[in-house]
Amino acid sequence: MEMRDLQHVLNILTLAEQSARIGIVLGPESGDAELLAAHALKERLGDKAFILNAPEHLQDRWSHMFKKERPQKEFALALDIDTNPVDELRYEKEGSKLRIFLSPRHELTKDAFELEHRHIPSDMIIALGFADETDITRTLETETPLKNPAALIHLSHVQAKTEKKSLSPINQWEINTMKLWSRALLRSYMEDKDAVFWAFLPKEDFEKTNQSANILPALVADMRVAMKLPALCIVLWQDQDSAANNVHILVSGTDPNTVRQIAQAAETPAANGNLVIRGFANFSEAETEMRKLLKHVTHNIERVMD
Repeated sequence: MEMRDLQHVLNILTLAEQSARIGIVLGPESGDAELLAAHALKERLGDKAFILNAPEHLQDRWSHMFKKERPQKEFALALDIDTNPVDELRYEKEGSKLRIFLSPRHELTKDAFELEHRHIPSDMIIALGFADETDITRTLETETPLKNPAALIHLSHVQAKTEKKSLSPINQWEINTMKLWSRALLRSYMEDKDAVFWAFLPKEDFEKTNQSANILPALVADMRVAMKLPALCIVLWQDQDSAANNVHILVSGTDPNTVRQIAQAAETPAANGNLVIRGFANFSEAETEMRKLLKHVTHNIERVMD
């Protein structure tokens, strides 16, 4: 992870800790990956996080796993006070009625008022699945107000007008398996101009979801169906059954030549585009070794091309 990526993560954590209400908003380009990431974020951030505008068709698709999000909204009576200046405003409650009194400088009609229906303002907003900044600005102005503009975190930049593939998973996963999927997405990032996908799964993720690492190859294969992943995916995970040297590496690739070269360098057999490299003391040691292997393979490819 580069320094700027680490700084970005630290900024997110600091804002999240200081925020009493965190909104998660999905853009018009959102798909299954963004919805899963949103639920992973919500689970991680706890009760103060709310998914504000998940598209109905995505919620229907994943209704077997997540209950539909119906966050509370507020109504507001809006008046343009530049056009219709007001000297005084007060309200009174009488029985079951609430009356709002205005002292306008000019005559007012009901057409001067607008009834707005928006989400409760958030202290921090995390945006997923937006093609550009103008889409986010429009969403904040019309649907999801933000108290502090500096507390906007844009986590994903998707390509505009990209055709979304309909989800046709290979397996019908259980809810706990999909929770493990979400945790893998939460602890993942792209590298080398989106050429390599990295994910990290500590043993607690397997314990909390009651899953075995044996499903990882099939899980990665289905992730390729549900979202756009690079040719090479690397998952580092921690074995919950071993006390020492319990961090292992799954390498999954769609390019047979790359997988074969990594397998040869690691002196580990590969099967069906996957290989497992076992027995590291911690994540740092495993990541360092994996990067050495990638550098070795890249060097060999460049030498052949020369």
